[in-house]
Amino acid sequence: MTRLGHRILCGVLVLCLLWGPRPFRAWALDLGEEKELGRKMLQTVREHFRLIEDPEVAGYVQAVGQRVVRAAGPVHYNYSFFVIDDATPNAFAIPGGYVFVFRGLLELMDSEAELASILAHELAHVQSRHIHKQIEKGRILSIAAIVGTLAGAFLGLESNAAQALAVGTVAGVQTLQLKYSRENEEEADRLGFEYLVSAGYEPRAMVRVMQKMRRMNWQSDTRVPSYLMTHPALGERVGYLEQLVERKGARPSTGRGRDAVGDYPLVQAVLLSRHADFEAAQGRFQGWLKDPARTAAALYGLGRLYLSKGRLDEALNFLRQAAAAKPLSPLVLNGLGETYHRLGRLEEAERALRSSLALDDESPMVHLRLGLLYQEQEKWQEALQHLKRAESLAPLNTELDYQLGIVYGRMQDLGPAHYYLARHAMRRGDAKLVAFHLEKAKSYLPALDERLQELERWLKDSRKTARGS
Repeated sequence: MTRLGHRILCGVLVLCLLWGPRPFRAWALDLGEEKELGRKMLQTVREHFRLIEDPEVAGYVQAVGQRVVRAAGPVHYNYSFFVIDDATPNAFAIPGGYVFVFRGLLELMDSEAELASILAHELAHVQSRHIHKQIEKGRILSIAAIVGTLAGAFLGLESNAAQALAVGTVAGVQTLQLKYSRENEEEADRLGFEYLVSAGYEPRAMVRVMQKMRRMNWQSDTRVPSYLMTHPALGERVGYLEQLVERKGARPSTGRGRDAVGDYPLVQAVLLSRHADFEAAQGRFQGWLKDPARTAAALYGLGRLYLSKGRLDEALNFLRQAAAAKPLSPLVLNGLGETYHRLGRLEEAERALRSSLALDDESPMVHLRLGLLYQEQEKWQEALQHLKRAESLAPLNTELDYQLGIVYGRMQDLGPAHYYLARHAMRRGDAKLVAFHLEKAKSYLPALDERLQELERWLKDSRKTARGS
């Protein structure tokens, strides 16, 4: 196992330890505490890991996740999905509706349906309130102590982890639930399976994910993915999932099944173009061109690669070929729209982006790109409409916050303008700039406005952290 994989696993183990049964007073997180824990955990993740926020990757994962959420019916939270830029194959969810997938896990899967399977499984853990059921057995630590201990565990700070173990001993813990139980896993599999099928994905996708992980678990390589370590009994789970597939049938029951692969190979091409040097990525994509199943992804990857270097004419050539190979791909059309935009060919950019929306109106990346396009044309209302739509589909995006601040400012709506610019600074950890925009926003927003309270909470936490460092 990699060192970071060990750290993440330690974080999961400490989380379960802290929420194991205790003989003291029993109490559960109320909604306010849960939101606080979620906010602080997200802040901690942002401080210690780089999140992938480019629309092609983060927006795609967010869109798939929200599709599963809608299929789940009434849910407890407003869910958000994030991609952590690290090669460890892992995924986890925390209270408050935050779901994290590591880049390493995205690189191991082969289809959108497999990604949806992982997200459905994590969503089912949260919806089943498996963590809450542990909390309800009793806990004595504060929210701040839990977050602090988890931060130490995620970063591999042995002293913090040891301190957490000591607290557990003093508290008199007799049994430690270090992983989800088999009952938890089976419930999450069965419920997640229903979410997956209801979202229009083929039922067998979840079986394939488990089989793939089971094969990896048999390998002699000691770098066992942490996701496998925290999700046991894979052979048993493959068996009952196969039974579910037999009962459900090989296709989704909605009558509007989604393409199992979708644009997933294109997302992997984006990851390769961003995480390998130019020559290495170029060589890989040239190799992909020899495989007919990967032609579109190879052409798209080459287009993105040249686009990242500002070689726009070459990028456009490859993206046009990708569009010919896969004409109904929202991701390819979005890439074409961005390239036309950067070339100053605004009408062609808008046409490509509108075509993409006609295929998938719930793509945050396309709405963001249209917002930028209309912003350049000073069509402020149209820009705002698409940027707000992107925010509703993929909230907590740093670039989106900045663009919303600019557009609101140009529309002379200064309260929201300063709020979004403050939130942009908040994501970057710039407390001084947050304080500046907060004071400006106070002149335009009601005193009890939740947006002001959000910024004030962040500043308060930031100052506490600074004093403690």
